[in-house]
Amino acid sequence: MPAERETRIIVLHLTKYGDRSIVVQALDRDQGRTGFFLRGAGKGRGGLNYFHSLGILDVIATGGKGDLEYIKEYESPYGLNAIRTDPYKSAIALFIGELLYRSLLDGSMDADLFDFLEDSIARLDAETGSVANFHLCFLVDYCRALGLQPKDNFAPHSPLFQPFTAEFTAADSLAETFTAEHSQLLHGILSLPRPEAMALPLSRDARGGFAQKMVEYLSYHLSQNLNIRSLAVLHDLFS
Repeated sequence: MPAERETRIIVLHLTKYGDRSIVVQALDRDQGRTGFFLRGAGKGRGGLNYFHSLGILDVIATGGKGDLEYIKEYESPYGLNAIRTDPYKSAIALFIGELLYRSLLDGSMDADLFDFLEDSIARLDAETGSVANFHLCFLVDYCRALGLQPKDNFAPHSPLFQPFTAEFTAADSLAETFTAEHSQLLHGILSLPRPEAMALPLSRDARGGFAQKMVEYLSYHLSQNLNIRSLAVLHDLFS
């Protein structure tokens, strides 16, 4: 019998395989980005209810199909009912799941990064106020968790954020910078307590433009083209 192991995973992406099986792309707390094979999906135990974007599961896995491990057993340590049923939280979860899927490649997982993601997911599910700014705060916090935090040297003489040097620069700089509005917003998210940053009044265009700029910032510093298609859904939803 193949060796079994217990681990905790965060679901990122699902692909249907046949009539009752799925391939699960997930972040494994022990092994990083990992693929799993789930047979008999849809039979009992809530079927696929637990397998959604950012679903957190404790699984027993065993060696199996090619590079994929079989998920032998699973249970959810969190209900995450709001993420599954609230359209706004579901859309944010879809965005974050796609961001993680495209930015975290195969390889070992840093335990602190996994804990940050798990805590962020739990906070999204438990949030009782508006979540319109959640993905903006998450993008900035994710940069910090990856060791790519922008330097908050915002000042009257350096009001514009320069993404390539990751710091604020003078308004007369010849380098490409964030707009004044996006720079001010970045400074706010970097410096304000999270409840205050979550409550910042923003237009749909301000949110969408800032999120796109932060994705581009991550793309540059990770040397990857992060084409996040679900970002357009958030832009339309939080109007």
